[in-house]
Amino acid sequence: MIGPDDPVRAVTAFDVLTAESDSTVRELATFMTDHDCGILLIDQGERDPAVVSERDLIRAMALGSELDKVWASDIMTPDVLTVAADTPIAEAAAMMQAANIRHLVVEDGDSGRLGVVSIRDVLGPLLGDESLD
Repeated sequence: MIGPDDPVRAVTAFDVLTAESDSTVRELATFMTDHDCGILLIDQGERDPAVVSERDLIRAMALGSELDKVWASDIMTPDVLTVAADTPIAEAAAMMQAANIRHLVVEDGDSGRLGVVSIRDVLGPLLGDESLD
């Protein structure tokens, strides 16, 4: 069983979905719905990736944005909070709580891969409930 002291890599999804910064809000929302995901990494070429979350989409819609005239680059979070893959799950959860976010980008220094861990991913190990893993 995975526990709070295990590395966050144990519950990280490394098959992360990505989108381009010139995708429209409508395209992002459709893609996220089709793939049942709550966050997308936004490819910025040589720069660190940004993210678009469900919250970002809701904010854009609540502000009355025209879904085909607002781009990922307009609503994305450019400076994302990251965590090393060997960080304990409990520490990653504490980081999410302190920053009031539901996802962290996980950097696996060994492979150079990026992944995402969600608050749901860490709940099982924190609560000792395998059904949530």
